[in-house]
Amino acid sequence: MDKKVPDWFYTSISNGLQALIVLHLSGAPGHETVAFTEDVWVEVLWTANIDWQEHQDVERLRRAFLGLARQSDRWPAPRTLLDMLPARPAPLQLPAPRMTKNETDQARQRLAAIMEGLAKRKKAP
Repeated sequence: MDKKVPDWFYTSISNGLQALIVLHLSGAPGHETVAFTEDVWVEVLWTANIDWQEHQDVERLRRAFLGLARQSDRWPAPRTLLDMLPARPAPLQLPAPRMTKNETDQARQRLAAIMEGLAKRKKAP
């Protein structure tokens, strides 16, 4: 793997897989391969084209695994988890900057001067 997988990510994937294993889904890995399955899922998901962030993604991963547990009749592939991953909340938007009366007047004067210049150019032969 490119960079070390943080504990929070490994724990999130491990907890989600444990929940799926308890369901005894068809096609689930055998007990002798569960640890390897966990390592593969961690690597596949960690190297996905996602900038994983603990403060945003722990809950998203938990919700995605809950969705898998709710919908799966068979053991899912890591891609299915990515498909179930909820979108990140939109960042808070800053309000539009407010102009003072003086700034507004200056902007109007500049705009009027630009318009006047364009009008003069248009009239020139």
